[in-house]
Amino acid sequence: MIETSTSLNQFNHLEQKQDNLGPETIMEIDMNFYEQISKQLDSLKMNPSDDTIEKILAYSRSK
Repeated sequence: MIETSTSLNQFNHLEQKQDNLGPETIMEIDMNFYEQISKQLDSLKMNPSDDTIEKILAYSRSK
């Protein structure tokens, strides 16, 4: 019988613990991301290209 084990890399473990962000921080990150892409999203909403429409339709049919 073969015995295997995985060593715990403490540095990696500490980084993972620090990645636990609070809800306020996550909301702030999301809002910053939206603000960066909002102009592009607005232009798509106002005047989507034929290619964009085709991609959306193809995606909806595949699901």
